[in-house]
Amino acid sequence: MREFNSLVYALALAACGGGSDDDDDSNNGQVSDELAGYCLATFTADHELLNPLGDVALRVETGQRYLLTGLPDSPAIVYQHRDGAFDLELDVGTAPIDAPCLADGAALTSEYVAFAQLDVYSDQALQNRVCTIEKFMAGGPVGYGYVANNVYEVLLDGGFCDGLETGFVPATTVMVGDMGHVGVPILQLFQLQE
Repeated sequence: MREFNSLVYALALAACGGGSDDDDDSNNGQVSDELAGYCLATFTADHELLNPLGDVALRVETGQRYLLTGLPDSPAIVYQHRDGAFDLELDVGTAPIDAPCLADGAALTSEYVAFAQLDVYSDQALQNRVCTIEKFMAGGPVGYGYVANNVYEVLLDGGFCDGLETGFVPATTVMVGDMGHVGVPILQLFQLQE
């Protein structure tokens, strides 16, 4: 997943224009009520998250809550947007957070969740729609490969779309401040095992 994130970051640096208006920025990318049952990090103090170049990617305030992904080896917070999501690496050694899912020995389960309604096409030109994945639908593992012209090939392995193995989806650009990030429509989320 880290290799994919590097690709996403490289694409984010290249992204310009064509993205969504960020008029739902009032939530600062925090977890929506529909996904609040997954693993979260609650910030116990104001904090700045950095991008790979060392610049501030996101400023969070005390009490803000974000979904976690990449557990247990590469924790990252999920910035949630109406058009998708992206993840930012989380330094658990320095970030002031309360996150029960990061406790030693925490038993976790996971599933992949769609962050936006997603039309899946059989062709790279996005002409033949074969199914629609509804927002917040959960399913099995998903892989991505960037094709070109803001199109991803998705490897669904039958986890979504009535057994469909592969398809193509459009990428989105999520603006945070003056930086565009390529939005990911489906991310792996975790829950504490009961």
